Amino acid sequence: MIVFLIKVRVRTVFSVFEPVKVEPLELCCLKSVLDDMNVENHLIDSMLGFKPPDNVAPGIVVLTGYNVAENEIIKEAGIYKEKFPGVKIIVGGVHVQGNPDGFHVDCVDYVCHTSSLKTFKALIEKIINNDDSLVTEGVDSLTEAEDSHEKHWHRGKKEAIYSNENIMADRSIFNQIHDKLHYLEKRNVALIKSSIGCPFNCSYCYCKELNNNNYVKADYDKMAEEMESIKADYFWIADDVLFSKRSDALEFIDIVEKRNLKVKFIGYLRADFILRESDLLEKLREAGLIEVIVGFEATNNDELKSYDKTTNALDYPKVISLLKKNHIDLTALFMVQPHYEIKDFKNLRKFINDNDIEVYTVSILTPIKGTKDYELMKDDLITHNPEKFDFMHLVLKPKLPKWLFYALFYGIHLRMLKSKRIWKYILHKQEIL
Repeated sequence: MIVFLIKVRVRTVFSVFEPVKVEPLELCCLKSVLDDMNVENHLIDSMLGFKPPDNVAPGIVVLTGYNVAENEIIKEAGIYKEKFPGVKIIVGGVHVQGNPDGFHVDCVDYVCHTSSLKTFKALIEKIINNDDSLVTEGVDSLTEAEDSHEKHWHRGKKEAIYSNENIMADRSIFNQIHDKLHYLEKRNVALIKSSIGCPFNCSYCYCKELNNNNYVKADYDKMAEEMESIKADYFWIADDVLFSKRSDALEFIDIVEKRNLKVKFIGYLRADFILRESDLLEKLREAGLIEVIVGFEATNNDELKSYDKTTNALDYPKVISLLKKNHIDLTALFMVQPHYEIKDFKNLRKFINDNDIEVYTVSILTPIKGTKDYELMKDDLITHNPEKFDFMHLVLKPKLPKWLFYALFYGIHLRMLKSKRIWKYILHKQEIL
């Protein structure tokens, strides 16, 4: 049996600039499972230059992708189903987990809506062994009634995992292309992920919905062990929040010191954690924390309250100052709402200027399928095209004329042309080209 592991991608505004390019960690974890089973597999990712091998017929095709790739995943499933009669098609990944019904189509055989790699292994074993019994949890299966031969979907029960499975990702892909992987100007960046879900409840966030709303804390010891095994210059820890409590940070610092681990890493931290545990920033910098990604979202508390974001915008300047004082780089995340007026864009631009924020992203409030916000706002959507749900397009009607909204939205990004980090990245990219 041969398995194709395919990352389905759709080009967005970010595809032009490629500020971030990393390995498809989700598929690398699946590859690790298949390698352990001695199942031949091929990872396919067009962005990284990994194409389907010639003259190889897969018995199983696994398709994953972001929310913007929903239609493209189904399209790819149909193409592979037609090209390789008898092939079994599995769709899975983060977006599928929260939206399994959207993939109940005839060209798909299994919809894997669980975070469990062990369940994925069980499904592969059943297909290889021609076992027609159903995976009862975490997987929806397209079945055929014996009497009528009509196909229908059997919905597997929702499945949650409550402890880290500690299956390390296969790094053969990383080793082949590590020099092409980057987070802006930081090169040779490896992705690390240990926790599942998020312990907070921001209304717009999809992450908290994963794993049936159960948060699994990172295993910092295993994380350190994995980093020791990878020859990377930087590690981007993609957990939705690196530390939520002081004890988490202290545990991580202790592990790094005991292992004498020399690493540089990027992670997500909340503004309230940075302020509350500011005395730990120096120790975290010594432990390798060289950049944090902070979701500020908005610069006023009324807006933050509407997001159920339990941070205080009045603290943000102090947070930014603390990071600069401790020589920790910042990527600040902001979000604008469709009802923004000219003054709202001006206020955001002023905040960025006043606090001399060098690197930031600004997204448009976008209700993502699978969240409560989506259910509340779906009747107000002006488009249902998944490709428009990339946080760079309006999917809700704006208060301003569209052309003016977009002019103000993209205009905010122009300040980054003053960023030394951005220019370092641009110049390095030109040298490669």
